[in-house]
Amino acid sequence: MHIIQRNPTRELLLELQRRVPASRQFVQEAFTSEHRRPIMVKLNDLRENTFYLFDDITARAFSDAVVEWGVRQGSGRLTLSYSAFGEFQARQHRLRRVVGKLDRICVLSIGQPLKSLPYGSGFEFCNITGNPLTQYRIAMMEGRFSALFICREDGLRSADKQRNLGFFTCDKVAVGEFADGIAMVVRGLAKRLTAFERLELLHRTTQRVARELESYSRRMELVARRAQRRPDLLTPARFNRIVGQAIVKIEQLKEIPRRALRSINRTRS
Repeated sequence: MHIIQRNPTRELLLELQRRVPASRQFVQEAFTSEHRRPIMVKLNDLRENTFYLFDDITARAFSDAVVEWGVRQGSGRLTLSYSAFGEFQARQHRLRRVVGKLDRICVLSIGQPLKSLPYGSGFEFCNITGNPLTQYRIAMMEGRFSALFICREDGLRSADKQRNLGFFTCDKVAVGEFADGIAMVVRGLAKRLTAFERLELLHRTTQRVARELESYSRRMELVARRAQRRPDLLTPARFNRIVGQAIVKIEQLKEIPRRALRSINRTRS
């Protein structure tokens, strides 16, 4: 009997695609460019643990996709965050429908309901007014199959939309780490979501090293072409200077991840 292996990542991205208009099927990869131009990635080609820039419509659609995908698992714990209480109110009817299909739902939102919410024992509401989590949009499913979408406002706005920096993952260990970090911030035991900050710093560092290498490689190719055209200009003194510059550049590149690691260690301490 042939057993079909499930692909949670593929399932989640297909659910996302169905919820996003055709005009918004591409998002920009964060911290990355090709010949100084932004890299646009189709939704079904998104990679886990890679940062992208999402507009509000796509960010909400991704959160809804995690909810719908989580409901199909039939059990597990779902955590959702809303930065505005009005957004939570607008989704109450849908959440009421979902409650009975999962083991537990935890909603993190600004404000306090005027009356008890009629969702039953499987529902938990946490008022996060003044909490650092208000800057994040979170949709997290913990269970046999896990998934997380998380983003925060990037701070850069255009005239008609807000940009959100975030990523997704279906890795159970990574989801568990974020679940622990979120719980600590909710209870006031931590002031920052360090797991997000560490991953962002790692991604920024990787892309910075890649850009530096690409830029230096282009400069070396130019030097090589000039040397081929005018080999008489490549004197021993100039050659030694080029080698010395290359050694300095290598040390500079090594220092980039070292600084990142020191910064990560400071956030852990």
